[in-house]
Amino acid sequence: MVPAVDAVKDQLLRGGYGEAKTLAVESLRDKGKLNAQLWEFLGESLEHLGEYDAAWAAYNRAWLLDPQAEWAEPARMRLRERLTGKTPVWIQELLAVPHVTISAAMIAKNEARTIGKAVAALSPAVDEIIVVDTGSTDDTVAIAEAAGAKVFRYEWNDDFAAARNFALDQVSSDWVLWVDADEVLFEEDVENPRIVAGLFNQLEPPAILRIGQINVFDDRVEPNYDMSRLFAVRTGLRWLGRIHEQIGLPEGGVFAGNFVRPAVRIRVRHDGYKPEVMNSKQKLQRNIHLLRAAVRDNPNDIASWGFLGRDLLLAGHVEEAVNALYTTERLAPSNPQYARLPEVRMFLIDALVALGRRAEAIAVGERAKAEHPNYPGTWFALGRALMNTAIHELGQAKEAFTKAQESAVGYRGMVAFDPQILTWRSTAAIADVEKLLGNSYNALKLYEDALSRSPENASIAGQIEWLRNQARMIQQERDKQGD
Repeated sequence: MVPAVDAVKDQLLRGGYGEAKTLAVESLRDKGKLNAQLWEFLGESLEHLGEYDAAWAAYNRAWLLDPQAEWAEPARMRLRERLTGKTPVWIQELLAVPHVTISAAMIAKNEARTIGKAVAALSPAVDEIIVVDTGSTDDTVAIAEAAGAKVFRYEWNDDFAAARNFALDQVSSDWVLWVDADEVLFEEDVENPRIVAGLFNQLEPPAILRIGQINVFDDRVEPNYDMSRLFAVRTGLRWLGRIHEQIGLPEGGVFAGNFVRPAVRIRVRHDGYKPEVMNSKQKLQRNIHLLRAAVRDNPNDIASWGFLGRDLLLAGHVEEAVNALYTTERLAPSNPQYARLPEVRMFLIDALVALGRRAEAIAVGERAKAEHPNYPGTWFALGRALMNTAIHELGQAKEAFTKAQESAVGYRGMVAFDPQILTWRSTAAIADVEKLLGNSYNALKLYEDALSRSPENASIAGQIEWLRNQARMIQQERDKQGD
């Protein structure tokens, strides 16, 4: 399919939009309907040809298959005033997918706050909604039933996978979409579960599809597309793990079998990670309890060790977190399909820095960047470790310069030292540290003191002038903003 994509791209670059359209359509019909790049190029050619409704239909399919595409929102903004709502028949036929049935499934306990919205949002998107209640004492069951869900009761046994597999046994559709009771499907994505299931239904190797959990906090929104949540029931997949359960084959585990895991644009809004919600449900304490049981049952369970390290760190148990995260790293060579090692090392770096073990943190970062150079979290965590080390060493430098100045006052030893250490050099060196730490006012006053002791020192005078210029520029910018 790469040659086909390249051929379409070449025509677009040449301005041959009609030929690009023809090539893209032919390639999509020839087993290319899962290729987001072809759909995007088709949309681009159609936009240039003035076929705006067809262009958006192609762009939208590309976006479905590449949900984190940065071009998608600008494309929608460009076209929204030009759409008539009349999508041509030919592209409707190209977009058509086989019909398959789909269920939504969730487990719930005391989710009266959100389960009504969760079920209502899913109702037009799926053929049935399965809710397994694990012991609610609030109105969860009544609300879910009133919203149209089929509710089953399950006796909780400290095993999330077991509860999910009980729910899976109730599913009667071809595909199953897993959501949590505090997740609400985006209204804009309501048609997408059926489209995606139809698109991927005959794919070999089969797909375990990742959806987008859009985590809402008071001050930010964080999208997460590593949530494997949608698969064909016929694959025989099950849930595995007491907590932070994952999808895999009952024979061989999470990493057994040959599956692809692309992300698709099925987004759910989630506020369950807000601190007040986490605290009210004591989620971290529950998770840590279950993860400790999981690694006790299976000391080689790399996934549980990784999640345990993360959750211990989030709970403030930093020493324990380091031990768990190092265990995860040690198990990684025996589990080459374990995909979370870059994230584990990111957490390990942060934990080591928090303990003041900076050299170790940097060593972990060096290993991480060598093995996973494309993971942004690796570079950011390593940067934090290096910056923390630099700040720590600058603090030590300041202490050393201060000690040099203090010891010079009463020194009576046989070995001579530079007398300027006492008069101005230590003061100027401390000023250098303050400047590097961003303490500009302190640095300025120290430089002025040093210059008063060494009036002809051009280097110190230059530092003073630079700081004053910076202050003037900042004030000018503030004045502009005030205007």
